[in-house]
Amino acid sequence: MDKAALIRRIQEERERFLKAIEGLTPQEMSQEPVFGEWTVKDILAHLAVWQGRLITALFQLEQGRRPKDLALSEMKMNALNERFFREQRDRPLERVLADFHGTYQQLLRRLERFSEEDLVQPGRFPGLSEPLWSLIAAYTFEHDAEHRADIERWREHKQAIG
Repeated sequence: MDKAALIRRIQEERERFLKAIEGLTPQEMSQEPVFGEWTVKDILAHLAVWQGRLITALFQLEQGRRPKDLALSEMKMNALNERFFREQRDRPLERVLADFHGTYQQLLRRLERFSEEDLVQPGRFPGLSEPLWSLIAAYTFEHDAEHRADIERWREHKQAIG
């Protein structure tokens, strides 16, 4: 995937995600569980935290350093997700939304610093055997799509039960 296509996919999926939460009240976003205990606010915080970690990893790669936590086991990922959930749970919705939008803008700016070759050449960076674009995809449009689907199912269920 080339740089322009990667950025376009990230932007398109973010637009779909924003449409999925469009029209929700602060109460719906903060108090109604979407799946398990997680509310829309918790999902937004979750996505912002992981994009923040991606931004940090991209900075480390730019500096020629091997990022921590690039290849996490499912158990480690689940433990981190639980920890982040607890840490973010009581943050005000406005702050979570600011982080959600801020990390997205910061990510797009960070991506501009990488060349086409940086993104597509496998093994170009320490500790990363796959092309960089595939790591970015996992933390951006693929992750957004996963949680967008959760929100869409929740909204459909809410609508069905009236």
